[in-house]
Amino acid sequence: MPEENKGRITLWFTPEGRRNLDAAMVAAGSKSLSEFAEKAVNFYSGWLSALHHTDYFTEAVSQTVAGLIATTENRLARLQFKEAVELAKLAHMMAASSDIDEDTLRRLHVRCVEEVKRINGVVRLEDAVKFQKGN
Repeated sequence: MPEENKGRITLWFTPEGRRNLDAAMVAAGSKSLSEFAEKAVNFYSGWLSALHHTDYFTEAVSQTVAGLIATTENRLARLQFKEAVELAKLAHMMAASSDIDEDTLRRLHVRCVEEVKRINGVVRLEDAVKFQKGN
């Protein structure tokens, strides 16, 4: 702002307030008290204005978070689809190479459901191999 458009005001501070002001000016990198005071007033005015417009900010944050969640859901869905394709390929290869009756398959299903619940979905090939070998 040009100097001719500026006006002079007098401010009074307590000694503690003046110490805080001096420290804040250094932290902000302000070259003068006027520069710092104007920045501080503009910031505080914006903050006060924001208090009266919380609905706008709440909506903006809500929309941003909803967008991030939707993007994450899409990524996870694509990943799960790819995993399902690989699992289907494995299942078909196993079915083609093994001779398993329906009763054994049903018992295997029940055992796997119980195991996945017990281990919270963290399936390890090493554990399955140990089980199949009787360990």
